[in-house]
Amino acid sequence: MFLASGLLDPVRLSIWDREGLTVTQLRLLVFLSEEGGLSNAELADRLLVTRPSVSALLERLERGGFIRREVALHDRRGIRIWLEERGRQAVETSLAEAGEFGRELLGELSDPDLEELTATLTRFVERGRARRAAILNGAPAVRS
Repeated sequence: MFLASGLLDPVRLSIWDREGLTVTQLRLLVFLSEEGGLSNAELADRLLVTRPSVSALLERLERGGFIRREVALHDRRGIRIWLEERGRQAVETSLAEAGEFGRELLGELSDPDLEELTATLTRFVERGRARRAAILNGAPAVRS
């Protein structure tokens, strides 16, 4: 997996050059594009990082005009985070670029190979989501 993830380095470097975004910052923006109005704690859970780490990420993204923070209407003490237009554009452009890069890499595969890879990756993502949910519910991140 580690070697395969390195295949996306050209895309990551392009995003860094264009927007100055790290992979973690981009993941945070993608989460907000899927469901806006998340709290610091919800983002920390999804990213599997600490709340102070998310606060630092949010500070930089807010300064860059990618997000905005608003007081929650139902709970004046709560803060909700929303994408700004620059954040939406960064997500849209980055996902399109990653998709095109992936199509180029996979273009050489036969239809049966592509179907097998798709099925395998679908199972991998499903297991990853289930594992993430278990971690969020208190399971250790790494099993001994």
